[in-house]
Amino acid sequence: MVTVQMNPEVQRVLGPEGMAQARREAQRADCATCTKRITGRANVVVTGAGGMQVRVYFTHPGCMASSVTELREPSDSPADDMRMVSLPPLPGGHGRAVLVAQLESPQYFADTPAAELTDVLAPYLLRQGFEPVGDTATEPPLLERWVAVPAQVPGIETGGGLLTVLDDQAEVFFTGPVFTPARWRRTALESGQCTLYYGPTELDPASRDFPTQYRLLEDAAQDGRLLAARVPCMDRARLRAAAANE
Repeated sequence: MVTVQMNPEVQRVLGPEGMAQARREAQRADCATCTKRITGRANVVVTGAGGMQVRVYFTHPGCMASSVTELREPSDSPADDMRMVSLPPLPGGHGRAVLVAQLESPQYFADTPAAELTDVLAPYLLRQGFEPVGDTATEPPLLERWVAVPAQVPGIETGGGLLTVLDDQAEVFFTGPVFTPARWRRTALESGQCTLYYGPTELDPASRDFPTQYRLLEDAAQDGRLLAARVPCMDRARLRAAAANE
């Protein structure tokens, strides 16, 4: 039997009858994000609460939290509310510094009423060359025209720095402060690449508990929630020199 989880806002929108119907329908539901059959527990996601027709989706707890959200059009550019986590090279992995990006508030769209929910940035990243990964040991493709630029800035506390990630059109994918583990910047710059993952992972950007962070990342990969690519990594001086030579 599938146990249904609804946050208070979802309960308020659906009411007693809607909640009872959701519990019945969850018993034979597929996940709206990864499309796999739900067993064990299901989260309820509601859209259209501000209109005449409310739509109910079911997801695995690891794919999306129970929430009331609104569908959006597929994005051609990243959102401003991006959260970035940096990790040391994964144990037994590919030996590169790691970046993990996710939206602060996940945004989804559906092409038709029967379609699964799709992360609003996924089509953009797939067009850019990101690929789904099923584990963190998989070697993702290299995006030669993307670039990550880490910078150590005076005045920012130890372990912090600024990071900018640009796509192949020099559009900003992410820019902002990040917590960086010891030697992260050196590792990224010496190898000239880092591995960039995107997807819901529940990683804490400020956590130093790297074994837990690695486990959450691996769980997300095995659940089919991650896209990944290798991204060139260089400092500002090298970026300016490369731009001047183009």
